Amino acid sequence: MRLNMKRVLIVGGGASGLMAAVFAAQNGDEVTILEHKDRVGKKILMTGNGKCNLTNVSGFDGKYYSSDEESLKKIYGTLARFGAKDTIAFFERIGLYTKEKRDGCVYPVSEQASAVADVLKSECERLKIKLLTNCEVRRVMPGKNGGAVETVQTDAAGESKKPVFSYDRLILATGGAAAPASGSDGSGYRLAGSIGHSIVEPLPALVQLRCEGSFFKAVAGVRAQADIVLYADGKPAARDRGELQLTDYGISGIPVFQISRVAARALFEKKSCEVRINFLPYADNRESFIARSADAERFGCKTVEGLLAGMVHKKLAAMICKKNHIDAKMRASEAGVKAVQKCIRDLFDFRVRVKGTNPFENAQVCSGGVPLCEVDEHFESRLCKNVYLVGELLDCDGLCGGYNLQWAWATGAIAGKGFT
Repeated sequence: MRLNMKRVLIVGGGASGLMAAVFAAQNGDEVTILEHKDRVGKKILMTGNGKCNLTNVSGFDGKYYSSDEESLKKIYGTLARFGAKDTIAFFERIGLYTKEKRDGCVYPVSEQASAVADVLKSECERLKIKLLTNCEVRRVMPGKNGGAVETVQTDAAGESKKPVFSYDRLILATGGAAAPASGSDGSGYRLAGSIGHSIVEPLPALVQLRCEGSFFKAVAGVRAQADIVLYADGKPAARDRGELQLTDYGISGIPVFQISRVAARALFEKKSCEVRINFLPYADNRESFIARSADAERFGCKTVEGLLAGMVHKKLAAMICKKNHIDAKMRASEAGVKAVQKCIRDLFDFRVRVKGTNPFENAQVCSGGVPLCEVDEHFESRLCKNVYLVGELLDCDGLCGGYNLQWAWATGAIAGKGFT
């Protein structure tokens, strides 16, 4: 135990909080985690569809968002100090081995998120970190060389008490507002605001998009490889490619998740949003493909639906016929070349108007939070000494693929240990 041992309180037992706890304890500090749910690590169990995509080794450039360009520089500076290799090495040191899959994604070899939560809890136990669950922090009371927090702690019998905990250093690792059932219920914004921090409006990210159109019920459940482009007020704002999922209310799937943050922010700013979908991403030359596929001599005997079903899912073919007021069972020769070509053009450029996102309950992360300019390079508050803010509480969110967990690991480690 070092002579200048600090009492470190960590509010939140998620990814960034557990990481901060381990690094602070390894640094010789006395560490206590205050978690308002019944156990720590609940959100970790939900990541990567229960497989936990820990990080990504393919590089971080262009994979994160924040409210300004200076903040983006800070994000990449942080990840240069504690990157994917550091994360992999850390978990190996505490007994978790990993493997790399496609697109640089790194998972536990078991592909079980529970293994990640378990090794972190085991390390906390080894380091004698105190874990207090069902303990809600109601108020932060900063002092000159530390401070205290007021809490409400509920026991198994439902009895409540209101202990006060003193700290030399306080780390707020509460998460944002996404997936509130896991504990990220937005309460951290209230605590950060109470000590003077401003908040960039939190919005759902990595989430499904709700769209206008009565046809969605007919194609719900269809999955298709597609290119998608988000337009905000008529200008291209984001794009991605991958497996699109059609739902009864709109669109989902990884490519939709990747652009959803931009859509949510644009809608919040009262911009009109439209997604243009190319259901035929495999066709290199659009005009040549249209001319070849609508050749009446070769395909005129097919029904219009049958011709289109050779290109896309049959439900999509039927929906396009209906959109163009064509009897799906009509022969292509009867419908005419121009009508068939119009159907194919719609598959190349199918447009849906976005009216909103699904709520925080469906989101994997949220955008917004405490601006990065309000914390220093160790993630200590510039407004309240000895208080640190980490993870999703900050105005930083990444794409799918392990990037958001990497941000949690990095900020937690740096704030926990306080190294540069």
